[in-house]
Parts: sequence; structure tokens; C-alpha cells
Amino acid sequence: MIRSRFAVAIAVAAATAVVGLPTTAHADEVPVVTSAHSDYDLDRGTLLVSITSPSDVTSVRAHIRDYNTGAEVAVQEDFYLQSGSQRDGVWRSNPIILGELGYYRVDVDVTDEAGHQVTQANAGDLDYSVVTFFDNVTLNRTTVTYENRNVTVRGWLKGRWPGSGEIRSLGKFPMSVNADFSWDTVTTRADGSFTGTVAIGRADERVYATYTYDNNHLFYGSSRSAETAIAINKRPMRITIGADRPKILKDETVTVSGQLTWRTPQGWVPVPGVQPGVSLCSSVDYCQTYLGSATTDADGRYSLTASPYQSGRLQVGYSMSDEFVSPAIASTNVAVLQPAAFRNFSAARENATTVTLSGEMEFTGGMSPGTVPLKVQFSATGDDGTWGTLATIYAGGSYDFATSVYKKTAGFWRVVYPGTPTDFQSATSASVHVS
Repeated sequence: MIRSRFAVAIAVAAATAVVGLPTTAHADEVPVVTSAHSDYDLDRGTLLVSITSPSDVTSVRAHIRDYNTGAEVAVQEDFYLQSGSQRDGVWRSNPIILGELGYYRVDVDVTDEAGHQVTQANAGDLDYSVVTFFDNVTLNRTTVTYENRNVTVRGWLKGRWPGSGEIRSLGKFPMSVNADFSWDTVTTRADGSFTGTVAIGRADERVYATYTYDNNHLFYGSSRSAETAIAINKRPMRITIGADRPKILKDETVTVSGQLTWRTPQGWVPVPGVQPGVSLCSSVDYCQTYLGSATTDADGRYSLTASPYQSGRLQVGYSMSDEFVSPAIASTNVAVLQPAAFRNFSAARENATTVTLSGEMEFTGGMSPGTVPLKVQFSATGDDGTWGTLATIYAGGSYDFATSVYKKTAGFWRVVYPGTPTDFQSATSASVHVS
């Protein structure tokens, strides 16, 4: 127990009066015990006492007392300086051997080189308890399968006694074997050994053993074994997908279909009565639009008709609630051509050798291309198959265009937007005759 400096000063002053030192002595002129407690890391039967003193400490004595009666059960005079200095340091006792486990009060006597002698009552506590630990813990498997989801843990529960450091097996102790979502309560055998089995339900669950507390075994500390992560060897599931056509115009529909199966211990079988979901995705990891789901029939087959709003991957997927079966995913590409049209187009002769053309395009599907290349075409007759490209121009930011072309001959003029293979449909302006 760590006491405030104010409380310590009062106790020291009282102790100084008892041994006959001058009553005018100040608290900072005598040794002060700042804390006293068990060494929780190495041996709880050993005391660590922190002392500050105006001159070198020459002796330390600890009185171990029953907390209930105050009766003295042991005196420890064997201390040595563990760290710090003789004026500000931590003093360690040799191991203390007591007849019974328990929690004891500690009073401390300190003498320094100047002849000061102080006794500090209630300086701290001795936690004279057994440190329990698990030894030689093994698992029968670290990877579980669909057929066998259990992990069996074996090992020994042991204790290290305070003071003597003796290690004993702890028989007939209640404890548990744990996973993240299950546990098995067991009792150690007479030799301290145990066996427990837990069921694994998720990948990377941690398995470990614990001893917490038992009213029949007071002053035995809790303990926990190292954790082991358990992997799952999952059963595979697969799904296929196909589209009735790879390219559609915006607002048209495409039908996707396929089959869902999984590999059971008896082989590959259909998965009926479930609903794989279909999404429009730009990559395997990012799907921006959910298009719907379809229920599989007795053969695991599904079919869904949808209208994707843009080109991308039509991705179908299904995941069972059972983590012992891997998810299934498949995809196919679809091109959705956005509408393109000429809002207007005109052509007129500027002079005997030059024709001026102008017009404007529009994209009404909510999407537009970054660049709009246009082919300027001429035909003497205006018939199909007689058009030739004389120039390529680009529409401006508002998709308007204007150009002049050298041409003396009378004939028909038009402008063609070729579109793109996966995103925009082509468009052809009206044909205009220029004499």
C-alpha cells in the first residue's frame, strides 16, 4: 500500500517520539517508507520496500501480521539493496516462509547511519499466494474442416508457491478451455492434467485455457495460457454466369443466368432455394449498383433480367451463413451504349471552292464522352455506300462544331460520330445537299 507523504510524516513523527528522539525533529530528517509489497513478478513470498532517508539505511526489518487479529506471524530481517541508493532505493527481502497462504499486513522498521530508528505501521501488504500457470498445453489441430470443427486442448495446471518457489501440480481445480464463441468447463485430474474440447464457428478464433477463481482454493491467482488462432479449411462453392448478349443500348435489358454448386463430402451438388445477388461493378472489389437477386431452382440454376445503366462487370455472388463454406463469385462484362444524336446540322456553300458545315450534338443518357471526334463525309449521290470521309474534327465543350471544307462539286454532306465500342452508340446527322 502506498501512503501519502503527509500520512507517512505523521506516522514517522509518532514513531520518533516512541524511541525517544527529540520532538523537534522534522519528517524529512528521518527515514520514510514509501511502499512495501510482494514481488508480483518473481516471487510473492518476497517483499520489496522503497525507502528514502537523509543518511544511509543500515537495517530493514519487516513484521508480518495477521490482518484480522494483528498478531505477528513472522519477522524478516534479511534485506539487501536491489536498486537505487542507500538513501533512496528499493530493498528486497530474502524469501519468507509462512505456514499458511493469505494476505498479510506489513509493518517496517528502518534504521539509518545517523541513528534514526522509525517503525512504520501498515507500510504495505504481503500477498502470500500461489501463482498458477499452464504447462505443456497442446492442441490436437490448428486447422478445422467442415466435417470436424472441434479442437481438443490438453495440458497441466500448476502452481508456484511463495517463498519456497516450489512447483506443484494443481489437481481437482475447476478451469475452462475457451474459444472466442464457445467454452468447455472441466476439472483437472489428480495430477493436474486436463482435457477440454471446444467447437469452432469462425475463422481465426483463438483457443486458450483459463483458471479464474474458486472458493475452495483461496489465494491461488488466476492464469491464462497462450492463445492459438484456428484456421478453417473451407469447402469450395462455385457459381457460373453468362449474359444473353454482351452489348445493349441504355434502357434495354440483359438476362444473366448460371448455376450454383458446392462440394460436399459426397461431391459437387446444386444449391437450391437460395438467392444469389447480381450487381454492376467497376472492379472485383467495388460494386456501385445492386441489380437484384434470383432464386435457384432444384438444379441450382438462376436467371435474372436487369437493365444496367452503364458498362461494367455483371457480378454474381453468394455466401452461405456457414463459414466452413467459401463464398462464390463470378462475373461477365457487358457494354451499355449511351445514346448520342445530332441536335442540328447545316451545310452551305461559302464560295465556289468552299463549303461551311456546322451543328451540335447531344448526349441524353446522363453521361458524355471526354472527346467527341466527328467524321465529315461527302457523297455525290447521297446513296448508301457512296460516302467518303474528307476530314475529322472535334466538337467543343458544348458539343457544337463548325468547319470549312474545300469542295467545288455539288453533292450531299453529313457528319458521323463513330461512338465507342463499350460506352457510346454511334450517330449520323441528316444529309444536306449543297450545290
